[in-house]
Formats: sequence, structure tokens, C-alpha cells
Amino acid sequence: MAKRRRSLKRTLLGLGVSLFVTVGLVLSLEGGASLWTKWQATGLLPPVKEISHCVYDPELGWRHAKNKHVPDLYGNGVGLTTNSQQLRGTGDYALANSEDRYRILCLGDSFTMGYGVGDEDTFPSLLAQEHPAVDTINMGLGGYGLDQCYMSYRRDGTKFDVDVLLFAFIIGDFFRMNPVGNVADLGKPILELVDGDPVAINTPVVNLLDTPGLGMRLTRLWRTSSLASLIPKTLDAPTPKGSVDEQPFAPVALRIFEILRDQSKQRGQVFVLAMLPTQGEVPKKSLPIIDIWLKPALEERGIPMIDLRPAFKKVPVKELPGHFTMGHYSKRGNLVAAKAILDGIRKLDPNCPPK
Repeated sequence: MAKRRRSLKRTLLGLGVSLFVTVGLVLSLEGGASLWTKWQATGLLPPVKEISHCVYDPELGWRHAKNKHVPDLYGNGVGLTTNSQQLRGTGDYALANSEDRYRILCLGDSFTMGYGVGDEDTFPSLLAQEHPAVDTINMGLGGYGLDQCYMSYRRDGTKFDVDVLLFAFIIGDFFRMNPVGNVADLGKPILELVDGDPVAINTPVVNLLDTPGLGMRLTRLWRTSSLASLIPKTLDAPTPKGSVDEQPFAPVALRIFEILRDQSKQRGQVFVLAMLPTQGEVPKKSLPIIDIWLKPALEERGIPMIDLRPAFKKVPVKELPGHFTMGHYSKRGNLVAAKAILDGIRKLDPNCPPK
């Protein structure tokens, strides 16, 4: 017992010395004034626009607030509205569908939500404007990875009767699933496969919309310190090595798609993915994660995907910047997306209203 106590004391002493040395190094490199400024910054909420219209969710990390209207969120007169169902929209969505309507539920991140544009200029809204018989439900939200989109739909989206479940994504949504290097200081669920099912292993998740605690502030201080910058960045956010199959997100993402495929079949709805290219991806001849990994994997599983790259490549090079705003699609970009998506759905489902 005495030996254990001495061993514990030595361990604690070693940790104390290590902490003292680390703090000393940080102070010597940063300077007191600089360190104090950075310390104050660690207590701030994330500098993202979603703060203005989101609330904490212990399972998802964050979600839209109820009945929120931010009139000039993206500029003068360019606002965002949420409904009582905590989804983007100027009114609530009916749970049931009618026989004379064709309804598409849109899952996704900020591109689907419509970051940078008004309520009527998101691609889900423009989809509905493409045909008088088409209705849409916008379940997109900024910062979401594929995991949060899936969890959100399983919990809050299955109550809607729809003809199509559209899962729109950007490549970054896959990497947001990884335990290292994802967004928001891990204030989001991390999924692992347990007996073949994606299960969150860290709920309730950290509340990023509340004042950060001491542990979070120290973590943020370290990440912004000069000492941390001397360490190769691969230690904090490893550069992907090897095949995509070796990425932590790969098996979980494919299993999510399989589950949604099977569930959609049981519900009598079409399930389709939509790959949304960013501005920098449009000119590229190939995107390995899509062309080499994802497309073959989806074909093997019988899961259709609408690739929007060809639609955006048709846009004249000089006009392409006008199809983007704030790193997302502008109204013009969303219109390209809406038309391409509806054309893709028409090829998959003969019940989709024709042009």
C-alpha cells in the first residue's frame, strides 16, 4: 500500500512538473499580453452565423430554434426563417402527403439549408418552384456531417410521408464524421458501428452554444499557441493516407446509406443521394473519393446518386463565380442544383411530375 502511494505521488508530481513546464514554455513564446488576449477569445461562442438561429441538442449538437426569424442574416433583406418543427421554412410542413402532390424531403448540411440566400432561394425551395405539383421539406443545417443528417432524419424526419428521400452532401460531410479533424471542437455525435448499427458513443455531446468550460478553453488556448504550431499539423488533423476505405467514416457512411435504402423501400419512397460540388471542385476532372470510392460502392449496393458536377460544368467559366456566395450556392447556383436534381429524380421515378 505504501509503495502504491509513493508511486501515485511520483505520478502526480510528474504531471505537475510537465504542466508547469508546458505553461512556462507557452508563456515564454506567447508573452503575457498575447496569452491573455487569446485566453479571452477562448470564452467566446463559435463565430458562425448558425449561432443566431440554433439551440443546443444533446444528441445532434445543435438544431434550428423554433419559429426564429433573422431578417438580415446574410445581408440586407436576406434572412432566414424557421418553423415550429425546428426546420427552415416560413410555415410548418404537413405530416401526411396527398395523392395529387409529389413530395421530396431534403437532408443535408448548409448547402441544403441554403446558407447565404433567402428562404425562397434555397435549392429545396426552388425544387418546389420547378413544378406546381412538387412540394419539398428542408431538413438541412449548417455544419452537419452525414452522421447528424442521418440521426436527424431517423429521429425527426420519418414522421413525414414523402415520395423521395434526397440526401444531398458535399465531400466535407464525410470527414466531419471522423473523430479527429471534424468541425466544432467535437461538439457533435461520433458514430461507430455496433452489431452493424451506427451508434453515437459520446452523447450527450458538448454544448457549444453555451459558455465554454475550463477544459474546452484550455484546449482552445493550446490550439492557438505558438508551441502547438511547432508541432506538425498531422498530429492534430491527420492527412488521409491510404485508401478511403481506411478512413473511420467509410464503413459508417456506407452502412447509413444501406439503412436508408432499406427503410425507404419499406416505406415505398425513393432514396437517392445528390453530390453537390463546391466552387473549387467544379473545374476538376476527377474527385477520387467520389469517382474511385463512392460511386462503385453505391453501384454495388444499388443506391442511386445524382452527380451535379456535369450541370455546373455547363456554366460558362466567367459566370461560375456568380453561382456561389459565401462559399455556398447563390440563387443562381441553387437553381442549377434544383433543375439537375429534379431531372435526376425524373429518371429514377416514373411517378415524378414531368416537365
